[in-house]
Amino acid sequence: MKDFETHKAARAIESFVIDDFSNWYLRRSRKRLWVEEKTEDKLSGYSTMYEVFVGLSQLLAPFIPFITEEIYQNLRTTDLPESVHLCDYLTVDAKAIHEDLEKGMEQIRAVVESGRALRSKINIKGRHPLPSASIVCSKEIEKSTKPLLELLKEELNVKTINYARDTTAFMTKTVKPKYSHLGPKYKEKAKSIAQVLDTYDKHQLYEQLIKKKEVILSIGAEKIRLTADDFDIVEHEKEHFAKAMVQEITLFLDTTVTPELEAEGLARELIRRIQSMRKEMNLDVEDRIATEIALDPTKRTSLQGWKDHIKQETRSKTVSFVDKPTGALLKKWMIDELAVDIGIRK
Repeated sequence: MKDFETHKAARAIESFVIDDFSNWYLRRSRKRLWVEEKTEDKLSGYSTMYEVFVGLSQLLAPFIPFITEEIYQNLRTTDLPESVHLCDYLTVDAKAIHEDLEKGMEQIRAVVESGRALRSKINIKGRHPLPSASIVCSKEIEKSTKPLLELLKEELNVKTINYARDTTAFMTKTVKPKYSHLGPKYKEKAKSIAQVLDTYDKHQLYEQLIKKKEVILSIGAEKIRLTADDFDIVEHEKEHFAKAMVQEITLFLDTTVTPELEAEGLARELIRRIQSMRKEMNLDVEDRIATEIALDPTKRTSLQGWKDHIKQETRSKTVSFVDKPTGALLKKWMIDELAVDIGIRK
């Protein structure tokens, strides 16, 4: 602003409002704000939101003077100036800056974004819980992110998170023949060598090269000696692991899905559909509903332990598994390949 580069200032404010405040802070605060009691945590959330809204009205006043005046008047208390345009422009409060916390949160958000992209890549929805995640990083990064680990568990939707210093436990090494190297070296025998190598387990081949420094093949009556120079080392994830890299962090997700985790994922999918139906009926957040669900009998059994969770998340007085649901609103849903009928009423 001092340099009159107002376009840069506007983009910075836009980034804060959308990325930092709305898509991160407000989304992360939904559960604490939905609590019916006036807890200290809930009131702290409201206090932070109020301070941000007042600050944004003052910060944006030179850009959008009339809208910010309307916002300010709705938030103004008697101890504040009469108009947003009579307020002093905001300045940085250096005492309020917590550099270690900001650094850790920045790293956590980078891992979350990377984890979401990884889930999309391996076609596992974010609502489906996974057993664990592992973060390979330095001691410094572990120290800055560890206080925020519970937040990361929720965002990645995993049961546990572990730290490691290297990728050894999650990666396996194999070798790939350098065909462009074998051709000129062995000429007409190169094709036969390639055929024999195709019958080998590539990981065992790597282990043999590491231990014995050579691999001896029988091509007809001749013995062919191959060394590490004849191969490229290839590293890839072990079975049931998926990898993503961001900044100086490597993230591994354990993609094993147990029946218990599958049931939890299905419960989350049902909650999402019921919430969508509540919205369609224009229900208030406080409104209680009765919910009836019809789906495959084997799935009903696995979901019994999640009935209370579904009730709580959807503000349902009752959740019943039935053969044919009734209600003020009935809808058919497809969750992957599973057909589900849901009925809700006030």
